[in-house]
Amino acid sequence: MKYINKILELVSTIGTPSFHSLLGELLITETKSSKLLIVRNIEKSWVILDAQDVTPKKLEFNDLEELLQEYPDLFPFEFSFSTFILCDGRFEDENNIQYLNNAFAKEENLYEKNRLETVIDRLSYQLSAIKSLVLNLSEPLKEDDFIEIIQSTLSEMLFGGVYTYKISGMQANLFSKIGFYELDWNSICLDEILLSTVEMGSILLLEDVDGLDAYKDKKIKAVFPVGSLENDAYLIFILRDTFIEQEERLFISTIHKIIEHFYIKQFLELIDFKEQINLKTLRLFQIFDKLLEMLKDPTEIENKFVSGIKNLSEVHSLTKYDHDENLPVGVYSNKEIEDIKCDFLIIYPSEENIEHKKEMCINLNESIRENNLELMNLFSLILESYETLLNIDKEGI
Repeated sequence: MKYINKILELVSTIGTPSFHSLLGELLITETKSSKLLIVRNIEKSWVILDAQDVTPKKLEFNDLEELLQEYPDLFPFEFSFSTFILCDGRFEDENNIQYLNNAFAKEENLYEKNRLETVIDRLSYQLSAIKSLVLNLSEPLKEDDFIEIIQSTLSEMLFGGVYTYKISGMQANLFSKIGFYELDWNSICLDEILLSTVEMGSILLLEDVDGLDAYKDKKIKAVFPVGSLENDAYLIFILRDTFIEQEERLFISTIHKIIEHFYIKQFLELIDFKEQINLKTLRLFQIFDKLLEMLKDPTEIENKFVSGIKNLSEVHSLTKYDHDENLPVGVYSNKEIEDIKCDFLIIYPSEENIEHKKEMCINLNESIRENNLELMNLFSLILESYETLLNIDKEGI
């Protein structure tokens, strides 16, 4: 009966840290081992989840080979959810191996469900924060105030610390900081990667690049370039414990576009843009409200996506289209594709089957044809949002 109680307790704790401890107690008896470890690959590191009759010198390893070298007398058994059981005993019953695989698979499903629920809550919060950012940057600002608004928004939105460095020659000197994370660098020598980030005006996500270990060790997860090398330029470092979720990348890209747009208006064009920006701000708010609605109610996402395009005041009409070329998903103007009989062509994945692409032809109102580049950015933002929400929905939320 005691053994059955252990099993029932194990089932009730799946998806919690207690699960691994209880499982370890059962497995060391089942395998007749003198010592046992349960390890898992988490965010590119191998982490010890439970240890039975052995005291680990450390709980995290860079790779599996390093971990196995630390425990040469233990044999590894591989299971689902990037999990290994290391022990000096044996699994006598093959059914138990299958049951363990199923348990870890169930744990993975619970983990992914909880992760996506957390991501959706975070994305809803981030969308609201973007609206606040747009509103705050719509006012004429001094440089220090501009950076302060960006830092506080990024820190709040991405749940991390923010350090801003101003570029001077081949160095970047600390300009301002916010958050609880400590980065003890008053200046940084610019290498080729950081320079190209500024020159190309693109965000650097450190998990996507090899090297830069000194930055990764400091928990730097992303670098935002602002400005250009010909004028004042900044590097904004985002520090936090967790990686940037795949679903967050759209919003990071959106934030960067907004920051760049307002920086150019504030400090490079040097014009009074307040009246110009009012309508643009309201239009962005409408888009973000639509995205929030789609996040909270992820049904009929495709219809809401099409409606989001159709309801823009600049759009005169939408029609279905069947273009001969097999173009990738994206937004195309009639200058890029000469034979289309409309102003823009949007190619997007179907909600029913994301492998199947659909085409939407957009005709604009005559009065706003000079704003094509700005509209292309808006259409791209809505399309990227639709793709992100579609991917989240297909994961099971």
